[in-house]
Amino acid sequence: MIGALRVWHAMAHTMILVRRSMVVGVILALVQVVPALGQSGTPPGSIGIRLLEAPKNLRDDPRAHLYVIDHLNQGDTIHRRIEVSSGLDHVERLRLYSAGAVVSKGAFRFLYDHTQNELSSWIAVDAPSVDVPAHGSATAVVTIAVPMDAADGERYAVVWAETPPSDGPGDVVTIDRVGIRVYLSVGHGGAPPIDFRIESLTGARDASGRPIVSATVINTGGRAIDLNGSLRLSDGPGGLSAGPFPVQLGTTIGIGQRAPVRVVLSRPIPDGPWTVDLRLRSDLVERRAQAPITFPSVPGGRSTPAPLTSGPTLAVLAVIVAVALALAAGLWFLFVLRRRRRSESDRERRVDSIPGISPGKTRV
Repeated sequence: MIGALRVWHAMAHTMILVRRSMVVGVILALVQVVPALGQSGTPPGSIGIRLLEAPKNLRDDPRAHLYVIDHLNQGDTIHRRIEVSSGLDHVERLRLYSAGAVVSKGAFRFLYDHTQNELSSWIAVDAPSVDVPAHGSATAVVTIAVPMDAADGERYAVVWAETPPSDGPGDVVTIDRVGIRVYLSVGHGGAPPIDFRIESLTGARDASGRPIVSATVINTGGRAIDLNGSLRLSDGPGGLSAGPFPVQLGTTIGIGQRAPVRVVLSRPIPDGPWTVDLRLRSDLVERRAQAPITFPSVPGGRSTPAPLTSGPTLAVLAVIVAVALALAAGLWFLFVLRRRRRSESDRERRVDSIPGISPGKTRV
């Protein structure tokens, strides 16, 4: 069988929507990354899925509300509630199951069809199928049980909801499915740290002449990262500035891997020179890099990577703010202490100056 695959990353990558059109001898796969939508937001004619709960220790992490993200010890078990929803005009029976996934070449890639891996074999859904009412929803519980002999490391999978095959035009049969990513780290102790580094910034123009900034990012932490962020331009011709421009979504970088991150700018942006300020974020970690860039004048051109000047990270900014507050508190304490001593000294002088009282023998 021959497989053809196209991927769009134009929208927030919170859910994977797959339509497979099966023809004799050929499987055509249409993959689109779209937001996870609940009952009220499921588009007409489609199905949706979303995660209903996240770990308390990750409540401030927006990624943990979209995907199943956790760190477990060997022998641990967790449960997560999910919701499947329908924008169809009829009751639809959805099959619920898990299948394998990998992170490679800058993307989260699910394995073909129902192919399993180690993590998906640890995942069970309490109902193998659910009947979802027209324009309604249903819930299920996903259980992940880590074996006692599991090796340390991070693994990836997808929890899928799948429609029955339906007839298309001619001899075509279609199946729609939606899924939630699973990122599971296994090992004793706390979760591995999340960290990454921006290694280079390069200016270019695509074939149509639109300016593009490309960054090379390396994952230096112990978990896979999903990057988002924005870019600003300043110090341009005539003092121009522009932005912010959003980073193209869909970049997932595995542990120890490198991948490019692109920002497509507005076509009227002049060549420069510019000062580029890029901020990238995954989970609660943010990194920043700045560089002088001049875009090539011709479509398809590419400049040489620019030297970076990294800005402060969120952690560094937090330390700076804490030190500043401590210094301010110390200065205020010294100010109050000095005023109090000056006030006591003034009172002593006033008492000493009262007629009939010898100086130097007064106690207040």
